[in-house]
This record gives sequence, structure tokens and C-alpha cells, in this order.
Amino acid sequence: MIKNIFIMKGNTGELIFYKTYEDIFNVKLTSSFLSAIFSFVKQTLKTEELSEIEVGLFRFIFEIEKIKSDELLFALFSDRTDNLVELRNQLREIKNQFLNKFDLNRLTDNFDGEISQFFDFEHNINKIMETGNQLVSEDVKRDLLGIFNELHTFSSFVVASALLTQTGRVIVSNLQPNVVSEIIKLLEGRFLSGNYRVNELISLEKFGVLSLIGIDEHFISVIQFKNNCPFETALIISKRFSNRLQKLIC
Repeated sequence: MIKNIFIMKGNTGELIFYKTYEDIFNVKLTSSFLSAIFSFVKQTLKTEELSEIEVGLFRFIFEIEKIKSDELLFALFSDRTDNLVELRNQLREIKNQFLNKFDLNRLTDNFDGEISQFFDFEHNINKIMETGNQLVSEDVKRDLLGIFNELHTFSSFVVASALLTQTGRVIVSNLQPNVVSEIIKLLEGRFLSGNYRVNELISLEKFGVLSLIGIDEHFISVIQFKNNCPFETALIISKRFSNRLQKLIC
């Protein structure tokens, strides 16, 4: 769960916007901590690349935007177990909308310390979060469950199935939690290496044959097959299943 969102000036550490979802830590102390981390990375490690850090049960995720001789630091504070890819996408959308909404010149040479001009950005963040939470309606979910049930009676090789987003958010699933966890780790690894979209992936895992088919830029259909399922059979079933889902949600 997201706890806080921070937007800061990199050179001075000034906090220009924040939103709190869960009041765990003092906001000013936390922003000072983030500023110190960023300064350490730049001055000691001689780099401005700061991606994420884990602190106990929590995780900070960062996006940095260079503006003339300064930087804007966007940070999201969440539980360590939250989906990293999903959070990273949300933070990038926050960054993009902020950069498009405001005159960046007012944040550099002409910045007067007045942050009230950024208060209404909270509406943008609310919209980003709201949009992310309503990808599929409840009616569509019920129809999806019907297709899933048909799939399980169609082939004795099928163990479980799911519809996920390309970032690993679970829309509908009857997969075991450990399988979902492995898939999310797989998506996170691909995401960090620059592969932001799954088109087609089939592999033999310890829990069986796993097939992921990209439906579009948003969704992935997932089927877990028994270990003895031939790859060709798994691929044929997966593509048919994916096509049915595509007609329903696209």
C-alpha cells in the first residue's frame, strides 16, 4: 500500500509537494532523509541514478528529472511487498503529469519558495490512482470468470489461470499465491531490463508449464498447465483463451 508521495527540489531538498495516505512518519523528517540520500548518491557515488531503496518493511521508489542545473526528485513510499512495476508506472505518470502541468522555469532560477501553486496537483494524483484501480468493471469480471470456468473444463492439462496487467496487477485469478508471486518477480525482472511488455512467453517451472500471452499493451492472459503438457498444446490453448479475453475486455 502506498504511504506517501513526495516531490522535492534535488539541489536544496525543498519539499514542494506531498500527499499522505497513511501517516506513519513525520513528513518533514522523511523528506530530509530523502534529501540526504540523494546528496549522498550524487556526492559520494558520483551518480544521479537513484531507483529504489528498501528500509525494513518499506520501500522508496524514485524518479529524477533534470531541469537546467537542478533536479526534481519524485519519490513514492510504500510497503516492500507491493508490486514494484505497478508502483513505478504510477510514479512515472505522476512525474509526467507534473512536468506537463507546471512552468518548470518557476522551479529553478525564479523559484520563490511558494508551494501553494502546486496544491491542486493532488487532483491529478487522485485521478491517476482512481484510473489505475478501475481497469475492469465488476460485470466484465463476472464474464471473465465464466470464460475461466470453461477453460478448466476444456482441457485436463489446465491447472489454473488468470488475467493480469502488463505490470503484474491481478485482475482475476485462481492461481496459487506462490505462482502469482513468481510471475510478478518475472515481470519485475523484465521491466528492470527494459522489457515493458510481454507478447508471448512459455516456460517450464517447478509448478508446471507457465504460459503468458500479451493481449494488448495493458493485459496478459496467464495459464498454468500440468508438467506433462506439451508446449505446443499449451501455446494453442493459451492463444485461444487470450483471443476470447481480448474480445471481452478490449
